[in-house]
Amino acid sequence: MPELPEVEEVRRSLEPELLGVPILSVELLRGDFLTPPTAPLKKLVGHAFVRTVRHGKKLFLIADDGQTLLIHLGMSGRVDCVASDSSLAKHTHVRFALASKRDMRLRDPRRFGGAWYYQTFEAARVRELGALGPDALVVTVQHLAHWKQTRGRLKPRLLGQKDVAGLGNIYVDEALWLARLHPLQRVDRIAPERLGALVAAIRTVLEQSIRSGGTTLRDYRNVADQPGEFARQLQAYGRAGLPCLRCGGALRGVQVAGRTTVFCPVCQRRR
Repeated sequence: MPELPEVEEVRRSLEPELLGVPILSVELLRGDFLTPPTAPLKKLVGHAFVRTVRHGKKLFLIADDGQTLLIHLGMSGRVDCVASDSSLAKHTHVRFALASKRDMRLRDPRRFGGAWYYQTFEAARVRELGALGPDALVVTVQHLAHWKQTRGRLKPRLLGQKDVAGLGNIYVDEALWLARLHPLQRVDRIAPERLGALVAAIRTVLEQSIRSGGTTLRDYRNVADQPGEFARQLQAYGRAGLPCLRCGGALRGVQVAGRTTVFCPVCQRRR
């Protein structure tokens, strides 16, 4: 599933294709991909998207009059920018024809993602971001100070999006390995210096992945159909049974919060 770095790469690669380019037509090919299904997407015709905003895994496209389209990639969602006369790929659900003779097309074979329409960005922000924590690229120790009053476990809290927005299974495993923290560590027992190490590790891992265009394991591509290259740099995720690249011990795979989790039992001791 695309996480923060993949959505950020989509945002960055989309902007040169999209911003300031008038929309000539909008075609909704599958109604249940859009929320609400009766949203007036055709009101975007004649306008142009002028700004993008990403928070966690959510990407907002904001038009010159404030109309806002939220895109969530889900597990297999794609944003394609292609020539307007190119054939329509299977599972394309929305097509925006642009004055540049290019299209922005939204497609999603598994349809765990979707698009949401709002009249204003403020309405979208209130509706979509109210239950999310700070973006993982800017999270601080102070944002997580409330952990001292809870007995939750570390990996489930990071996956839950309410404390930190944008992390999924790949980058939680990577950040915990880098910070030397056990995935089932109780968050109220994390020493201040270890919490600082976690925040730094989250930012380091995400920034490294963004520089590599994200992680492609199967479906993910940016708008130019390019895969991410960060899979070559993974230290923990997907490496159960292989040697830890720090201490040489065997990495262990377990289930945490219903997700396959890989950690080093030597480096990441439970405290």
